[in-house]
Amino acid sequence: MGNSVLKNNTFHGDKVPRLTKILFPWSGIFRDACYALIGTFLIQYAITSGVLDTGDAFTKQYGVITVAMMIALLWDGINDPIMGFILEKCHFKAGKFRPWIEIGAIGNAVVVMLMFLIPFIFPAVHGWGYVAFMIVMYILWDTCFTMNDIGYWSMLPALTNDAKERAKLTTQTAIAASAGTFLMNILMFVLPGGKGSAKAVYMFAGLGVAAFFLASQTLVFFLCKEKARNAEQEEISEKSSILDLFRVVKKNKQLLFAAIGMLLYYLGSFILTGIGLNYFYIVYGYGGGKGGLVATFISVIYVLATIVAQAFYPMLAKRISKKKILTIMTAIILVSYIAFFFIAFPIFGDKPVAWFEPDANNMFWIFGGTMSLLYVLAFLFFGAAGIFYLAVLVMFQDAIDYGEWSTGERKESICFAWRPLDVKLASGLNRGLQFLVFLITGTSAAIDAISKYEGQYNAGVISEAARDAGIASTLGEVSRQSLIIFGSIVIGVIILVFIGSWVVLRFCYKLDEQKVQEIVTELNAKNEAAIEAQEAAAPAEAQ
Repeated sequence: MGNSVLKNNTFHGDKVPRLTKILFPWSGIFRDACYALIGTFLIQYAITSGVLDTGDAFTKQYGVITVAMMIALLWDGINDPIMGFILEKCHFKAGKFRPWIEIGAIGNAVVVMLMFLIPFIFPAVHGWGYVAFMIVMYILWDTCFTMNDIGYWSMLPALTNDAKERAKLTTQTAIAASAGTFLMNILMFVLPGGKGSAKAVYMFAGLGVAAFFLASQTLVFFLCKEKARNAEQEEISEKSSILDLFRVVKKNKQLLFAAIGMLLYYLGSFILTGIGLNYFYIVYGYGGGKGGLVATFISVIYVLATIVAQAFYPMLAKRISKKKILTIMTAIILVSYIAFFFIAFPIFGDKPVAWFEPDANNMFWIFGGTMSLLYVLAFLFFGAAGIFYLAVLVMFQDAIDYGEWSTGERKESICFAWRPLDVKLASGLNRGLQFLVFLITGTSAAIDAISKYEGQYNAGVISEAARDAGIASTLGEVSRQSLIIFGSIVIGVIILVFIGSWVVLRFCYKLDEQKVQEIVTELNAKNEAAIEAQEAAAPAEAQ
């Protein structure tokens, strides 16, 4: 099998081999499940599983973690271009992308397992000791995930230039990512706060998802193929510089605008997921049978809406331009989020319009009363956001083709280093926003209470019933005014960043469908001629 990886690892043309077409996009399920565990729930783990101290120390430790993870963005600013540069310049016999996908997966799996296993096995990793441990492990995780992420996403646009093939592959990759995020969301929304400690839940989740992540990426390494590259682009890659991350967007303004639009999209899409769980805990009660159950069902809606909507993307892309798709989806997102604000937050009384008395013993309470209003609106804005994201991804890939056409340099690994950098920038900004929202609205005391009572339960000081009663009492003290301010900030920021993304992509990004097709046709002819010349020259050199 090892020989086949080395000797038969490429294909020619724009028709992607069947096994690659299946394995490559769908392996992303476990990639994104693993990313969601850290990107979305690591802060949640820190503040609710009892690994931090309580009282003033809790606020200080939470603040240090938040600041440290935002400062880690500086490392990302160095790490992503370094990795893009290394991947562009250093190629293995097994391929340009797949070795880095596998190396990053191995490192990522080890770090994620240790991240949750060590605090579970060694209770002394607590308070300030845990803060130091978490910061070190986060930086290690970020480094390893970047290796895999840049390799994976750089391979996507390199597989084919054909518009239909690219749309299908991008759609499947995005759907797999949504499914992976959903898988982790449903586990982490329901299980913590139920039977057993939150620490144990996160530990088993970390071990399991890391193992599946590694297995899926190993299949990509051994069984997927990369598209053959012409010698000219290989020579250009070997001359890459570490500063090319910034040079490519200076030379290629379409890539710059696509990267800015993508950053704003990610920020808007991460906010509700990152902050929403705590809001649902406060309003509907802590635990997998109460607020966690509402968050879980909204995650189900998220996946269903995303998959259904994204399945229609190739059909939509045939009929209307990507810019029109963005305009329509932005309108749907804005209207549905504004309606969500008036439905999900207590604007008209002590309870939100979408309300039914929570009952932890009957999971069907989430369908009672007016709760369905939440889900209808969630379906609308998640579905529209899913299509919006696919259009942005395709526009980003088109901008890479434009860069090769206009400058003669493709450098997809360096170009696609902007995608993980956008993700991490958005994640860091989201964490900062989350901390500020809790601080401004006074809801940090409620989150502190969850951590305090979970910590006491983990230590065996109180019973499960006492834990739940203590948390419920503290959550009940959060004022209606605090929740309205909470919603105004969260929904207001989401609306503003989606408008910003649409403005940049609608008015600054200049590539249309006709121009992209002209570019692809010209590039295909040029690349095929170069590869044929290489193959014709090879026998002559051998003689």
